[in-house]
Amino acid sequence: MKTWIAFILLFVGLSAQARTLLVSDVDDTIKLAHIKDLSEAARYAFDSRSRFAGMSELYHLIAKDQPDLEIVYLSRAPDWFMGRTHRKFLENGNFPDGEYINRTNYDSDVHKIYTLREVMAKVRPDKVIFVGDNGEQDPEIYKQISEEFAGRGVEFHQFIRVVYPKTSILLVLPEMMLEGQTGFVTPVEVALDLEKAGILKSSSVQNLIKTVLPKILDEPSYTAEGEVAFPYFVNCRDMVWKWDAAIPRFDGVKSVKDRIVNRCKLRP
Repeated sequence: MKTWIAFILLFVGLSAQARTLLVSDVDDTIKLAHIKDLSEAARYAFDSRSRFAGMSELYHLIAKDQPDLEIVYLSRAPDWFMGRTHRKFLENGNFPDGEYINRTNYDSDVHKIYTLREVMAKVRPDKVIFVGDNGEQDPEIYKQISEEFAGRGVEFHQFIRVVYPKTSILLVLPEMMLEGQTGFVTPVEVALDLEKAGILKSSSVQNLIKTVLPKILDEPSYTAEGEVAFPYFVNCRDMVWKWDAAIPRFDGVKSVKDRIVNRCKLRP
């Protein structure tokens, strides 16, 4: 009898544990892609090594601090075109294991929406971390999914990498950031928000800063390949810094801020 009671309590305890879902876009979010320039996009299309500095380390820390983590790498690129490169990229970049889903059955305009609905139904998470960029439709897609599941007690954390300005001579992007979303240019900003939300430990944030700070500070200008903090094509003038409260808590945050302000040409 005691054995059965212990089993039932264990089952109930496991069922009650929160499940965390991390969904990450690939191109221009963790992989250098420059999708808004056709010639450069073609050059990066088969580059399976060039990546944004510190993102794999960030994802590993999330996995360490959230043992129940489910990871999905989601791309709208068709499998026949980018599938092999993306899989090799995730391996070369030492990204944590996860499910890679690219476009197969759905039209490109609805692929991510339909796929995310399926993933949400399958995983049934309590916490969701969305990581994307402002080059395509990630802000709108993430916002829509968060609204669809708003009444189900799911906690959403949405991060959008600032790669392109809102407007330029060649293009006008939709709203870069929507309500409830945070823009970032290095993994440090994401880590600080996740620590505040109780998803990352403070020690993990400090370890990440220690790892990526030299790359952020010492990187040559106009770097185009390899592990890069600020690729030459990134225009982050619309970035908004909002982490001053973390400066006295974590060594190196002030240096990260100063580098971002200088590189993105922000008002100090």
